[in-house]
Amino acid sequence: MSAVGQLVYAGEKGYYATQGRLGIPGGPLVTASQYTNTSDVALAQWTLASLGLLSAVIALAAVRPWGGLLPRPLLLLGLWGTVAPAAAGQFHAARDVLFNSGPGGWSAWAVVQGAAGLCVWLAMAWIFTRRLGQDTTAAVKTGRGTG
Repeated sequence: MSAVGQLVYAGEKGYYATQGRLGIPGGPLVTASQYTNTSDVALAQWTLASLGLLSAVIALAAVRPWGGLLPRPLLLLGLWGTVAPAAAGQFHAARDVLFNSGPGGWSAWAVVQGAAGLCVWLAMAWIFTRRLGQDTTAAVKTGRGTG
């Protein structure tokens, strides 16, 4: 489910990149000053789309057998490292809706969806972190389960 959410995000960013637009569908309106402060709009959007794709791969690696081929510390870093920017973005969107501060334009529904997605990601990261002592790499190499 987290991977699907990240793929949707990447698709939305890619869609806007092809149009040379900042923002995200359903997000707040982007001011003219934000465009002047961004040297290459398409590059900025493609970068964010790429990060969304990377996040989808990280989410899948946490739940698929082939994820055991990656070093566990690297995957943990990816899982928990994704939380910080997602939580910061969610905080700003929620603040905008609840206190009418910021640029405006976020809907309450977008905030609820974002909060749900963040909770799912946190649950996935927590569950993966708690799976201590399981050698998933051996399961991948031998084709057998770990227990």
